[in-house]
Formats: sequence, structure tokens, C-alpha cells
Amino acid sequence: LGAAPVEIIPGKFTSVIGFNGSTPGPTIRARTGRTAVVTHYNGLPNTTLGGATGSCTIHLHGAHVPAVDDGYPTNWIRPGTRRTYTYPNNQLSTMLWYHDHTMDDTGPHVWYGMAGLYLLSDDFEDSLGLPSGNYEVPLVIQDRNFDANGQLVYTRNRMNGETGDTILVNGVIQPYFNVAKRKYRLRILNGSNARFYTLAFSNGQSFQVIGMEGGLLSKPVTVTSLRLAPAERADIVVSFSGISVGSNVALVNTAVSSTTSTYNIMRFNVTGTASDNSVVPANLRPFTKLNPADAVANRSFTVSMMGGMSNPMWVFNGLGFDPNRIDAQPKLGTTEIWSFTNMSMMDHPIHMHDNMFQILDINGTPPPATHAGWKDTVIVPPMGTARVIKKFEDYTGLYMFHCHMLEHEDYMLMSQFKVVP
Repeated sequence: LGAAPVEIIPGKFTSVIGFNGSTPGPTIRARTGRTAVVTHYNGLPNTTLGGATGSCTIHLHGAHVPAVDDGYPTNWIRPGTRRTYTYPNNQLSTMLWYHDHTMDDTGPHVWYGMAGLYLLSDDFEDSLGLPSGNYEVPLVIQDRNFDANGQLVYTRNRMNGETGDTILVNGVIQPYFNVAKRKYRLRILNGSNARFYTLAFSNGQSFQVIGMEGGLLSKPVTVTSLRLAPAERADIVVSFSGISVGSNVALVNTAVSSTTSTYNIMRFNVTGTASDNSVVPANLRPFTKLNPADAVANRSFTVSMMGGMSNPMWVFNGLGFDPNRIDAQPKLGTTEIWSFTNMSMMDHPIHMHDNMFQILDINGTPPPATHAGWKDTVIVPPMGTARVIKKFEDYTGLYMFHCHMLEHEDYMLMSQFKVVP
């Protein structure tokens, strides 16, 4: 891990904080039930890009891991030292991602490059016949700002979170990808600091959502658009069979006007034909809903802003993050319902560490089918409430919950719970 020059803009070299010299970092592939051991060496100076600390801590987002390997915000890897994380991978196959989680500096660290994918697979998923190999494509979508010299610009936007005017996919500005007239599985991460995307295809065609953060859904869901908050992932299957060879279709962001620079995400060029033996089964992975009647506690957390528009601080229940304060102590093996109420006029994507959860309802309405599986992030709407249900299994210790608009997290919208025996 260190600062490195990367050619993002043709002919210019942008300084980034890269894993093995690249951003996003290398994609790690792992198998359920097989432990992975990952060692990070911190080659950064004491102060790095954007004036952020050179110390870091790596969180495997969505992973079910012992607290000691979760990347606690003050369990730093100091410059010139290394840290080994052990990941048991005792969870359903899914797409996770790793990123920095340093207290107060997660935003700049991720903005300057500290993120990468972690794909967890298993025999059951392999047996389904989904598009695979060259037809399974991970896509990390991020927005960034650059100055005239091609360097990243970061402003610590505490109010709305940091957003950019340029879209990158897998570290490339609005790339193209050559495809055949067949089905593809796209594994999509919204890796942006604060931008929400509404994903659609420029020709209006439908696609199938087969999974979200926690893995495969019970059944595929056919949609023409899908909204993703920062940190949310979508596992989709799209067919290019209806597009003529020599034509193209774009993945676009309909959350903004088609005339803006953040509308076009990437282009798919249909360059030929290919045999297609892949399938999307009518039934994917069996799914059991957690029963609200089993909940032994109901906890409530209210998001609000303090300090005014020019100097905002975001808080849960009127309190900013304090590593010496624990706001919940769920008991190992029990199920709880957590309610998040948003007393602001913007969406907040709330992420919980440790086990995945299920969304019970948002403003009293059950989640759409695309969001009815296992999740680790829930969008809490303006002046609204989202309820989730979660079972605390396997591990005791300290874990975080926070807004995944990273500048909100850095400016205090983070708390911790301790799973106790």
C-alpha cells in the first residue's frame, strides 16, 4: 500500500494511494469455508494525499469476521509496518469489498484509491449455471474530480458528502467493454464516497437482479432500473442478444440529467456472437426470513445534524462517535430489531458490521423484492424510518455501524456495538 502514479487521464499521471500500485486494488477471490489470510504493508508517509494521516486500517466490508480482524477505526497499520487479517469466509457467497476505515480519514483514503473487490464463491452458486468466466464482469463505479494537471481534488464536503464530475469504472474514465450477443453477469459496486446512482441501460431494456450485498436472492427480479447507495452492491444478469453486432448500449445513471457528465457510466460494444449455455434459474438460493417475534430487543437510533450548514456534524441520538462509548450490547445468538430514523432532508445509507441483516420495512412498507434478501446497508429516507432485523452469531466483540456517505462517517455519524457472551 503506497502512493503511486496511475494513468487515469490519457497522457497524465494521477497520484493515488494504491494497493500494489493500482486502484481499485487487486480483486481477491475466495471460497466459502476456506480461510483467507491477507497481509497489508503500509508504505505511506506519516501524512499522505489530501493531508490525511498515513496510518490506515483495512475493513472487509460485508464480511462476517472476528472483531479483531474487522478493521476497527483505531486499529491502525502505522507507516512502515504490516498487519495480517484472517478471514474465515463462513458466510454465503457474495461480492464483498475491502477499503480503509481509519477514524476521521476514511473519506480521503477511499477517494485517493484505497478500495478493492473481494469475490466469495461456493459450490452451490457454481452449480446454478449462471454466466461465468469471461462473462462474469466485476464493475467498481466511482466518481472523482480532477484538476488541470490530472490530480485528484478532495474538499472534505461535510454537508453533502464528496461527489465528483467524472465517472470511473474499474479505475478508467467512462470505459467501453466489448461483448457478444449473449448473457453477462455484472457484479456492480457503488464504490463512491457519497453519490447515489440509478442504474439503467440507455435503450431501456430490462435486466435481472439476482443478488445484493448478502448474496443471491431467492428468485431473480426483473427491472429496468436499480438505485444503489454508496457501498451497496448489485449482482445482475443482462442479455445483449437483442442488440445488433456493430451497435452499442450504455449503462447510465438516470439519477441525473442525460446532459450531465455523470450520466454515462460505461459503453458496451456488441462486436460478435457467442454460444450461451448459461441460465438464470427461476429459483436461486433458498432464503429464510428472520422472525420479528424472535427479537429480544428493539433499538432506535436517530440521525440528525448539529453545528449548522457551514460546520456540520452528523450524529446518532445526538451523540457523535466516541471510541470509549458503546451504544448497544446485543447478546451472542440473539435476534434484535434496529430502527433508524432520519431527521434530515437527505438519504443516509446506514451500514452495520458483523452479520448481514434483513430489511423489515421502510416507512412502514416492506422492501422491494430486489432488497428483500440479505443486506449490510439500508437507505434511510429523508424524515423517514427504516427497520432491520439481525441475528448476532459466532463472534463477540466491538463492531461499527455508521453512515456510508464517508464524509458523514468521518464527521461523527458512526457508533459501535459490542456483542457480548
